[in-house]
Amino acid sequence: MSRTTPRPAFHPVSRAALAMAMATLTGCAAFGPTDNPVARKLTWFSYLSGDDLRARCGASDGDRYRVVFNADYNRHVRTYDITLDPADSGSALVEARVIEATDLARLTPLDPLSAARGQTATLRLTPPQLASVLARLTDKGAFEPPATTMRLPSNGVYWLINGCRAGRWFFAVHPYPASPFTDATFLEPTQALDPGMIAFPTLPPPEAAPRAGTLTGNQRADVGVYFEIEANRDGLVGPTAPFGRWLPEGALAALLNR
Repeated sequence: MSRTTPRPAFHPVSRAALAMAMATLTGCAAFGPTDNPVARKLTWFSYLSGDDLRARCGASDGDRYRVVFNADYNRHVRTYDITLDPADSGSALVEARVIEATDLARLTPLDPLSAARGQTATLRLTPPQLASVLARLTDKGAFEPPATTMRLPSNGVYWLINGCRAGRWFFAVHPYPASPFTDATFLEPTQALDPGMIAFPTLPPPEAAPRAGTLTGNQRADVGVYFEIEANRDGLVGPTAPFGRWLPEGALAALLNR
């Protein structure tokens, strides 16, 4: 939303009700990407860390994969949840979602949050298609866990991949411009899964890529909701549900003043 667009004031009762709803949601782990943009912010870290996939790993659900592409949380996020279809051995069901910066042209009076919901598509991968996607990602090292703890800024660019393979949970994160981002073919397996074939954003030059801990207070205010996460082979460091210290900087004030 443009900074010059006037925002309606919230009645105090509305603020209290929203705060109560937030308190309730922050205690819940994510069970997949949500259409509600407010709930998405509240459960985002649990979703990134794959809390739901880890809790169910080893059950009879079969393999599941979650792939998240963050190219500035305020501007462009893509998610892919891939679940093996138990009714059709070797095939998989995919829920793909692309969330871009709020497009005011898509706002509707009956659903004022519609512009932040993103575009979604659900599709099926045949056994050869699934095998090809997993082989390409494996070949690029997409499933390899991080060797050290990484700090990632919300306005940065990274791929985060986690899930359950053969009854074992895994977690991997690949920040730009480190490998495999130096090879554009890393992106190809997911392009056919995108809703409406929305193009990937143009990535900044490697030397200009945002890095954690480099923004001043004023600069953080300029980029919108800003936060940093730490991640290692065990997932996100710190509590993810309930929110704990991972509440995005300024998120509560931003939500209550929208």
